[in-house]
Amino acid sequence: MSSLTSGQYERVLDVLVQAAEALASSPTADDSLPRIVKLCAEHMGGLWTLDVLIEADSFCIESGEPPTHPGPPMREPLRAARGDFGRLTWVREAGATGEGERQMLRLLALELAASLSGRAAMLRERRIADRLQRALLPDHLPTVGGAAFSAAYRPASDEAEVGGDWYDAFTLPDGRIAISVGDVAGHGLGAAAIMGEVRQAMRTAAVGATRPSEVLEHVNGAVRLRDSIAMVTAIFGFYDAATSTFSYAVAGHPPPILAIPGSFARTLPLGGIPLGCSASIGSPDWTFTIPEGAVLALYTDGLIENDRDLQKGERALVHAVRAVSEELHEDLAAAILSRTFDGAGNRDDAAVLTLNRSATVPGYVFSAVSTVAPLARAILERELRRFPYDDEKRFGVLVAAGEAVANAIEHAYRGEEPGLIRLSIERELHGLVVTVEDFGRWRSFVKREERGRGIELMRAFSDGVQIKSRQDSTSVVLRVDLPARPL
Repeated sequence: MSSLTSGQYERVLDVLVQAAEALASSPTADDSLPRIVKLCAEHMGGLWTLDVLIEADSFCIESGEPPTHPGPPMREPLRAARGDFGRLTWVREAGATGEGERQMLRLLALELAASLSGRAAMLRERRIADRLQRALLPDHLPTVGGAAFSAAYRPASDEAEVGGDWYDAFTLPDGRIAISVGDVAGHGLGAAAIMGEVRQAMRTAAVGATRPSEVLEHVNGAVRLRDSIAMVTAIFGFYDAATSTFSYAVAGHPPPILAIPGSFARTLPLGGIPLGCSASIGSPDWTFTIPEGAVLALYTDGLIENDRDLQKGERALVHAVRAVSEELHEDLAAAILSRTFDGAGNRDDAAVLTLNRSATVPGYVFSAVSTVAPLARAILERELRRFPYDDEKRFGVLVAAGEAVANAIEHAYRGEEPGLIRLSIERELHGLVVTVEDFGRWRSFVKREERGRGIELMRAFSDGVQIKSRQDSTSVVLRVDLPARPL
């Protein structure tokens, strides 16, 4: 730069270094380019104009003061291997421009072109990956009597690439609805492509499977055939609309949330390890009847990791699902996303799929886990309010039924994988009949003073108790008479 003085040379180097730093530190061209143009005008004088065309966006940035006696404009194209991205123009006083200034302009134009070329490639990949991801997500969800599905997807607000989150629901030949939600770690085309493979593998495996864990184990084997793969978490389940029963298995994924308006909202049981990590994911199958009016939510971890505090995020999501279940929303999934983030940006991609049961159910079947106790209480309490029982009677029935449920959870499957508990509430001529049935073999236990009071409480708080024990099941039948009509 022979025409530059030592002071000018220092200013030119300073402009180039600061421009490089601005490009490296800024997440978007919209932020860095105005800073660079302003920097050039402040350090080098004259009027600077930057015309940019990148993808479908075009804009013009101008900074500085027009010279009193302008010389011919110096223009440099913003040209890189991937194409032309505009031009950089500098107008100075006549006679003030030498070869050194021209070289500086060329270097700066090359720097800007390289950065814009990289951003164009990134935007192109994002657009392609987004199209691929949207194409792999279902364009519609099943329509089934007595229940409604909704789903929503929200890409990360601070990421330049889409990720591998998905949701899916489709009807099988036997009438069941297969449901999956999952997450491939990472972003971009690679994550979206893997997501498509895993989702399709689940669809294929679901056709002949009877248990959700079979599907996940099949997909786990397929994932392990790949030479390298990012971590994949997933939940897969079958929904039977006739019974409103949802059976599912989990591979390292966040647990489902079940909410009954006004009374119950909790996470359901978890499961095994992520797909591809081992020869077997080791997930049990869980079963829960979705009660009338309840909302079931399946989601990816982008909904609970925004504050990097999983427990706090999970509590907030449970609260959001509870609140949405009590309100009237045409799109429950979108409402849950909106309430969860509350106007804030999300750090990671987030997907949610909901099932809302609107019809009555013929009976209830649950896996014998501790969550069932408050769930059964919420169901029974709502049913009791449909009949003319006073508060004292309702409380007594809840205590009696609660003892029956607690005993089944504690004793029916001790030392084994939790089996099923069936709860039925039937209206008869003179009242209600509440039945709690398990399908295990009760183990003998050492009698202690504090034990054995459950049957006494059942008898004290109901109008009749019948216990039926068979080799493969035990049922407790509670009769609850309706109050006598006044003469």
